[in-house]
Order: sequence, then structure tokens, then C-alpha cells
Amino acid sequence: MKIESYNREQLAAFIESDFFKNLDKIPITYHRAISHIHNPDCSEDDILLWVAYEKESLLGYVGVLPGTCCVDGTVKKIYWLSCFWVDEPYRHGNLASSLFYPLIKRYKDQLLISNFVPSLERTYQVLGIFHPTTFKTGYRFYLVFCFADIILSRMPKARFFKPFLRAMDHFLNLVLSVRTRAYKPFERTSQLVENDCFDKNLQSFISAFNTENNYINRGVNNFKWIMTYPWVLQGKPDQDSQRYFFSSRSEQFEFCSVKIYQEKNLLGFILLKIRDKALTLSYIYAPDDAVQDIAAYILDKAHKEKVKTITSFDARVADAIEKKRGRFVFLKKMKRPYIISKKITNASWAFQEGDGDAVFT
Repeated sequence: MKIESYNREQLAAFIESDFFKNLDKIPITYHRAISHIHNPDCSEDDILLWVAYEKESLLGYVGVLPGTCCVDGTVKKIYWLSCFWVDEPYRHGNLASSLFYPLIKRYKDQLLISNFVPSLERTYQVLGIFHPTTFKTGYRFYLVFCFADIILSRMPKARFFKPFLRAMDHFLNLVLSVRTRAYKPFERTSQLVENDCFDKNLQSFISAFNTENNYINRGVNNFKWIMTYPWVLQGKPDQDSQRYFFSSRSEQFEFCSVKIYQEKNLLGFILLKIRDKALTLSYIYAPDDAVQDIAAYILDKAHKEKVKTITSFDARVADAIEKKRGRFVFLKKMKRPYIISKKITNASWAFQEGDGDAVFT
């Protein structure tokens, strides 16, 4: 067995190689690698991926996503754990430790972990290099009935009830469609314009907003990168997606950047993600007096796109949507865990839903 590591230049060569093309399983898709290569926060010497091989067979891999955050008033480099996979026959040996050790050795003071399997929390925390796990609260609003999906995700053994649950959802949604056809858009006091022009005006606004509200540092280059180089492509599974453990294709995957204006003055900015009829508020830079219009816009957008769910980890927007009780069926409270290196002083509240790799998946 050997473990190979890849920086940006090596990753670019790897995905063009015959070795990559001939692997039965791959540690990264071509388009995800291209996204890593174009990451504005990626340096030439950043190691992005460690991969274990046995001759020409893939055994496992672990990877990071470089980013930045502000620590004690200084912008510093951070690394989000973005993937960790070990092939089934090797999960009871030392392979996982062998892969994770070089990552920890290199990035232990700059590492953040989120969206992990709950059973791994103790494994990460026994390393002794992280703050206690913190959580950010969000809400998911269901605009249609989907008891089958919810119940079966919590109780997989109840799958024999699936036909009944699907039939019940279908009937309830038929009843709901009567109300949906009478939907009236909300009136708004500000103008919300879908616009993907990331200019100096927007950069100045976001920079000032980040400083004033202690948000994690993001700029227009980050948003250009996110929208130009997604990790999930729209379309049916292809050869790469069939060789890759994580998701790389979806029937629907798109971003929507929206600027908020009041009397021609830029008041705010949001970035939405829609994946398979699920809308997520990934980023929001807006004052409190714009929140009601943002919530109204999101609900109108969800109706237009026939969205099934809306997810917001911004408490202000979630509260505004919750008050419009007639526009959704029910809601679910969610918690997102964050494991953060002790050398990083930021608390989980400083992160937005899209931070890390969440905006890409």
C-alpha cells in the first residue's frame, strides 16, 4: 500500500493521467478537482488530497478545502475537512488512521470539520486538538407533504409502509394544490434583483458588512468561484459519478445570486442554492430592515420553482418565514455541528450555511 498526496499542480496532472482514467474508483471527480484548482484561497503548496492505493486499486482518501477566517483581527488560513472515505474491506484496520495522520500533522491548528457522521464525533474529539463541538441552529420549512421521506429516513425498517405513505402524501398534496393555485406574491418595499455581476460595489458592501458583523471573510472572488466551478453538475449520472462515492450529479443544481436595492442603493446580497427542489439560503449579507423582503422573495421564488423545502440557518430569515404560517406545511428544527481547532477563536455563529463545502453539495 502507498499513500500519495496532491497539491494544486499535482492534482491537475493527476486528473489528466491515464492512471486516473483507468481507476475503478476515483478519489475526486474531474470537475470537483477543477474547482479545487481554481479556489481563490488555495496556495501552491496546499496539500488538497491524500489517497491510499494498492497497485492500481483505490483503498481510501481524505481531502481538505482551503479557506480563510479572521482570528483576533487578522485574516488567517483555515482548512475544512471535505471528504473522508475508506473502502469497506479496509474499514476495520489502520487505513483510516494512516490517511488522517498526515492531514492532522500538517493542518491540526487550522482544521475545521462540519457535516460529519455523528458516530465520528468522539473519534475526532479524542485527538485533543479541537474545541468542544458547537452547533448552529437552522430551520427547514416543508412547502408540501412528504411524510414518506421523513418517516423512512428516521425509521428505515418501516419501508413496507412506503406505498401507503406515498399515497397519503399524494392525496394531501392534491388538496394543497388548490391553495397553491391561488398563491399571491408578496408586496415588497425594496427591489430584489437576480444579478451575478460581482463588481467592486458589491465587494465594498460585503467587506464592510463582514467587518461590522464579524462574519467569516468572503469576497466577490469566492462567489464567482462557487458559481463557476460547482462540485455537483446538473444531469444524469456519468462514468465519473459511478466511480465516485460522494455525489457529483443531480437532476437539478443551480445557484441564484440576488442583490437588494432601496432607492438604487445596494442594501444587501443573498446567494441561494436549489438542488432537486430543495432551496437553501447559503449566504446573506443584509441589515435587519431587509429581512422581511428577503423572506418574501424566497417564498415567492420557492413557489415559482415548485420547491419542496426551504432551509435557513439565518435566524432572522427563519423567523420571518415562520410568521407566514399559511405558506408552508410544517417546519423542522435542525442543528449543524462544528468541530474547530483550539487555535481558532471563531465560534460557530460566525459561519454561514454555505461556509466550508456546504454550498457545493
